[in-house]
Amino acid sequence: MLFFKSLNFFLPKVCLYLLCAIVLVSYDVNALEVDTAVPLPDKIFLSVENAPDIKPRKSPFIVRSRLVTIDFGLIKNPEEDFEAEPDGEIKLILNAFQGLEFTAIIKRIEKNRSGSYSWYGELKDNPLSRVVLVVSDNKVFGNISKTGFSYQVRHISDGVHAVYEIDPTKFPPASEPITPDIKSNSIPLNRPLGNSKAHVKPHISGGYSDLAGGDAFISQDSFSQIETNSDAMLSTGVLTVPDSLSPSNSLSSSDPATQADDGSVIEVLVVYTEEARIAEGGVSAIESLIDLAESETNAAYSNSGVEHTISVVAKKEIDFSENDFSFSGTLSSAQSGAISGLHALRDDNGADLVAVLVKGDNSLCGLAYLMTTVSSSFEAFGYSVTQTNCATGNYTFGHEIGHNMAARHDRANDNTDGQPFDYNHGYVDTTNNFKTIMGTGANTRIQFFSNPNVLFGGAVTGVPEGNALAADNRLTFQNTAFTVANFRQSVSSTTPAFDTIVKFPNSQRVVSPYWQSDSESYTFIAVTHTSLSGMASQIGVVVRAIKNNGALFGSAQSFTVERDATERVFIVRSGHSSVNSTLIPDAKLITSNSSFQHGFLHINPVASNPENTVDNAYQDITMLSFWGTVVTESNTAGFAMEFIGDMTDSQATSILDNNAQVVGPAAP
Repeated sequence: MLFFKSLNFFLPKVCLYLLCAIVLVSYDVNALEVDTAVPLPDKIFLSVENAPDIKPRKSPFIVRSRLVTIDFGLIKNPEEDFEAEPDGEIKLILNAFQGLEFTAIIKRIEKNRSGSYSWYGELKDNPLSRVVLVVSDNKVFGNISKTGFSYQVRHISDGVHAVYEIDPTKFPPASEPITPDIKSNSIPLNRPLGNSKAHVKPHISGGYSDLAGGDAFISQDSFSQIETNSDAMLSTGVLTVPDSLSPSNSLSSSDPATQADDGSVIEVLVVYTEEARIAEGGVSAIESLIDLAESETNAAYSNSGVEHTISVVAKKEIDFSENDFSFSGTLSSAQSGAISGLHALRDDNGADLVAVLVKGDNSLCGLAYLMTTVSSSFEAFGYSVTQTNCATGNYTFGHEIGHNMAARHDRANDNTDGQPFDYNHGYVDTTNNFKTIMGTGANTRIQFFSNPNVLFGGAVTGVPEGNALAADNRLTFQNTAFTVANFRQSVSSTTPAFDTIVKFPNSQRVVSPYWQSDSESYTFIAVTHTSLSGMASQIGVVVRAIKNNGALFGSAQSFTVERDATERVFIVRSGHSSVNSTLIPDAKLITSNSSFQHGFLHINPVASNPENTVDNAYQDITMLSFWGTVVTESNTAGFAMEFIGDMTDSQATSILDNNAQVVGPAAP
């Protein structure tokens, strides 16, 4: 075993972005394409004829619509027939309307818990755009967004889909969240909250009033005190982490033996009304919409440098009528226990938060409770209500969850400081006409949460802490994720990490038999493009740290390595004082709790196949250079890692293509 000292891990790096895309093509009015029942080459939409009983939905924000069927022969099943196009990219040509088509180049595909696949991309030559498509059982739900316009693809019935052009400025308004009055006593985070029955009955007065930017505000005089069940609620004790955390506080300071959830995953129960199910076209349709909302939210976290993800642990219809509907009434019913079985369903699934999807009345897009003190006592208010036609594309699903995690609106509509932080605001850039997900008003909402260290088209997406106008929801989530993740302890059975991996043969992937992370060590990996002859100029990579029980440590990291560049990956405990996204914004962080954990690394290509070439250059991760070390922090020493399957290793044996990798050695 090789030991060394004075390691320098902070290597120079070029900031990279995924090269996925959709190209917008306009034609002269005299040269419009003729749309027929036979698809043009590589175009996936076919016009629907003679379907008088199937109608696209109408809404104030829908500019136009078109009924189509989809040629699924052009959308490969990743598990059955995954192969890149001859030029090394997955290409989908979406002929949305006459004279308007998009060429989608997909670079990343992920398998969802439900079995559906999320396809991620961008608009070619438009790095500010975003594309997310969820594909399941010959149904597609997707959003294509760019500053100033967006398009939606929705399944309606019997294989018929609708393509909608959306005016994002016409979505219903957001609402100021409701702030509950919570007793000061706290519940220790190292105790399960599964049987807690604390609830509040809100007293709302004053109704709605308009705010700048067209948003609605619910004024509140008071809330009743929390009603507690003495058998379920703890009246003594303190939090194992402070109620307010500064950036330097460790989020993993509690006893690892009792720390069931590490803050890397927020588990969400999503329920929906009968009216919402009917509006979306049935059970399969609304559950695919939920997958899309989950995928969009996690993509927004990734775009923004947020370290946690959400996981939808269950989806279920509730017995709750939308007759005499109001957002505040529905939210109160969910929180108070008036919706039959909802609290038990939350406990049974170990859901930290609950999102209720409704058809709604277009008065708002959503409503949620706002956490103003970082405390386990807020668990009784971890509820939100979202209208289905706002949930995706407008990112309202993630917006309302943001309120549950202490994120506020932009300062033009909410200039409150110190509840719980001075920086937990969304951001609006009126000059460049965009707002982040927690922003309000008429500007185009982008798939980012505020973060002063992240740029959008060269413009900042937040304001640093310490500034009078501070706006940093990434830092907000960093300081609330651990608390929220422990509103309920996870009860889901461990999902094997390999179930989420698009299958590649061993000859096309790289593994390392050992990594580790704990309160005194972490793992560092450098991935370098050596620019050798025959290599593509850009190579996509997904890195997974898999524990010996087969579960993921943290979340997978995907990125692109460009010619002559080095990407840095850290497998490290959450809340590390120096290895974090604030001090190393360009690093790829795989984070989880501080207890001793170890396993093996699985590294595979992203939507590229080494058997195919681009100008005779392989998009092959096995031609990259991998180097890594397990670092002991007390003396900056460590031991080197071994990587198997890269260009310095022997060829993988084809007979082992379908086998899982050998796990690492037992813990020392």
